[in-house]
Amino acid sequence: MVVDINQQKYLAIDLELNSNGEGKTTKIIQVGIAIGSLNDQKNIQTYKWYVDPKEPLTNFIIGLTGITQQDIADKAVGLDVIAAEIGKLIDENNTFANPVQWGMGDAEQLKTEFEQNNILFPYFGNRVIDVKTLYTFLQSAKGSNVKGGLSSCMGKYKLQFKGLAHRADVDAHNTLLFYFALLERQSKLEQLLQFSKGIT
Repeated sequence: MVVDINQQKYLAIDLELNSNGEGKTTKIIQVGIAIGSLNDQKNIQTYKWYVDPKEPLTNFIIGLTGITQQDIADKAVGLDVIAAEIGKLIDENNTFANPVQWGMGDAEQLKTEFEQNNILFPYFGNRVIDVKTLYTFLQSAKGSNVKGGLSSCMGKYKLQFKGLAHRADVDAHNTLLFYFALLERQSKLEQLLQFSKGIT
């Protein structure tokens, strides 16, 4: 079946973790998703949930994300609630099987925490669409620097990061926008290639 990339809805995911800044994998404190399609980018829908990591938040992550211990106390919901609500959104929007994310690990960690808590979540498939890898590939092809965070990498493609970074819903939204920009760019290149083949 041919997929209409303009109409197809995608789900982007981002997590905020209770990190101390030293790169160690830690517990989830916020889950954010964005859902939208290439031809309707002005109406991308975002959602976020707070998660109680069952441990004090680090000073590093409080400073980075603005999430406080009080936010966790007041707003955290169970992982079962998050799984059910994300699953419902996936079904309602018929999103592409594989989630979009910046870098590796977020979808896998979320599924792992679901499994550890015996929560059924039959979504996300076996792969992800890693926008960081796509960006690295394109930069490598141009012989350019591949390093950078989401905001700075978007800037290299003349895209403006929208909102405050390190908020899961905001990062998911920008990741999806970046993916759409790269998808649109590649689609135009493919059209040029086909045109070139047609006139040679």
